Amino acid sequence: MKQRLFLIANLFLVVFLGGCSTWGQGVQSSPATLMEAYLTAFQQKDLETMLQLSDNLEASEEELAFLKKFIEMIELESYRIDNVELLSGDEALVEVTVTLLLMGQQRTQTERIRVIRKEGKWYLREGIR
Repeated sequence: MKQRLFLIANLFLVVFLGGCSTWGQGVQSSPATLMEAYLTAFQQKDLETMLQLSDNLEASEEELAFLKKFIEMIELESYRIDNVELLSGDEALVEVTVTLLLMGQQRTQTERIRVIRKEGKWYLREGIR
């Protein structure tokens, strides 16, 4: 059951985290600063900021309410940005290691997150799986 909840958490992060941004360029000036801001928002359970830093979210009010409750269930205990690989001038992969806690179960994983640049600002293209 706990493994299933972790899979659901990972699916949530991949599928639902996207959106348009009104945030200033400072935290979106590079892939690493974007990821730092995103993970800090995740740690603080700040879904609004997470969505602002993401690309292409189309979710109903019900879906957003579900996401907010789900984010409150997950604890991001720690994270580390390990590497940034530029794929082009407007696309990169950011390697991060996160330690999550869900219902007393801890899991550490390393992921490569795709980020893109639009109009000079970096956005998360996909979430942590």
